Formats: sequence, C-alpha cells, structure tokens
Amino acid sequence: MDPFETKKAELDKQLEGAPQNFGIAFGTELFNEFRKRGWFTLEVFGALGTTLFAGQVPTYKKTHFAFLSWGIKEREFEVGKSQ
Repeated sequence: MDPFETKKAELDKQLEGAPQNFGIAFGTELFNEFRKRGWFTLEVFGALGTTLFAGQVPTYKKTHFAFLSWGIKEREFEVGKSQ
C-alpha cells in the first residue's frame, strides 16, 4: 500500500463514529494528493451548520469539511470539531 493509501486508511479509522461536524485539517502535500486522487467532493456547507453563508467547500466522504492548514506537517492530518 502506498503511503497515501495508508494515510487514507488511518483517517477512515479515526472518522469511525465521529460526528459530521468534525472537520479535517490537512497538511499541504496530503491535501493536494487527496484532491488529485478524487477523494474529496465539493458539497454545500454553511456557517455553524446552517445555510448562512453557504457555499461549496471540499469535503471528505461528503460529510466532513476538509481544509488545508499550514500548521500541520506536509503528510499529516488532524480530525476535530470545526470552529
């Protein structure tokens, strides 16, 4: 298994039972690789789970907001409640 498939499997395991309002912060290289492999989709999300300021954003498994964070190592991710 390549290292990105391994990271995807690790992420899937962490997301088991996680609420849908948990977002995923990705390091730059990992975010770009997930995007290239088609593991993200664009879904409509709004502020605080409402339709307020709704727009299309990258998501993982159509339920978890995915975003790039410069504060995370290149091939790492962090799962947590969206702020």
